[in-house]
Amino acid sequence: MSQHTLLVGTNGGVFKVVTNGGEPTVQSLGLEQVGGLRCPVVVDCADPRVLFAGTAAMGVLRSDDCGQTWRPSNEGLTKPEVWWLEQHPVTGELWAGTSPAAMFKSDDRGQHWRECEHVQSLPRVSEWTFPNPPHIPHVKHISLRADDPLDILAAVEEGWLIRSRDGGDTWANLTEGTEFDSHTAYFMPRTEARVIVSTSGSGVYRSEDSGSSFSASDDGLDRRYMAQLVVHPARPELVFTAAAAVPPPGWSRPEGAHSAVYRSTDQARSWSRLTGGLPDELSAAPRAVAGDPIDADVMCVGLTDGTVWLTEDGGESFRAAVQMPTQQERGRPSGVTSVRVVHE
Repeated sequence: MSQHTLLVGTNGGVFKVVTNGGEPTVQSLGLEQVGGLRCPVVVDCADPRVLFAGTAAMGVLRSDDCGQTWRPSNEGLTKPEVWWLEQHPVTGELWAGTSPAAMFKSDDRGQHWRECEHVQSLPRVSEWTFPNPPHIPHVKHISLRADDPLDILAAVEEGWLIRSRDGGDTWANLTEGTEFDSHTAYFMPRTEARVIVSTSGSGVYRSEDSGSSFSASDDGLDRRYMAQLVVHPARPELVFTAAAAVPPPGWSRPEGAHSAVYRSTDQARSWSRLTGGLPDELSAAPRAVAGDPIDADVMCVGLTDGTVWLTEDGGESFRAAVQMPTQQERGRPSGVTSVRVVHE
């Protein structure tokens, strides 16, 4: 078994986990009091010592020493509840999606931020909402194209998808055929952004016309409350995901979330359930699905019970890589909230 390094976010902070099949080493990187991390820690594309954390209560925090110390990096970030943080792999631009639903951009590694104000002028923004009171929507996920830094795609929970093709100056709300309760959205590799795949609270949707229209793409999915997708540029036909049978209120039922892990070998057109090494019943819910940026066969799933399941053979078999401590959140364990696979 190979050694893997994971940055694991929880509501009790962020941790560096090193696992090679034996007892993993778990090192706290702090951030216990930031309200939790809903998105993976970003490792700077030019300097791996520099980390960025999007937090639920303190905006964006930056570390220049691999997570040993952190400082706020929030000038201009007027909404401190960050749901997703993404960095362009070539330009280094940082993008933050927040609650209330808004998009922010930083051209200088988080020293200064500016809001993409056109988002608030979209014709249907008044329809955006969220099930739980006070019904405030948020930007749950952001996708960037390595070959075109002007093209930005994001998922609004709940408010369909939004896309900018001019670096964030103007935006469009993509609503045709995709789900209102959007979780994530992705440009599929090697398709010149013609193919976009989104996930939601009711399945997966696929567009073959650059987002003008979508259709359900859930053949083989028997759970529909979706976590993230994993797709690797070297094998663009291979896609992984995980899903719960019910949304969060149902995770506290006696049978739990009734979750499963899935693989597609035709770029999200159809799916098969993965079972090798996994429990017959996954009662915990998947909160984080992450792939290895180098090895397309490596993927991991973080669950609300604190377990991170790892495959090294493209989903044929899984093992429990680490068991993180859990905290109670709204009557249920919060467990793992984000994962990133890193190479040191």
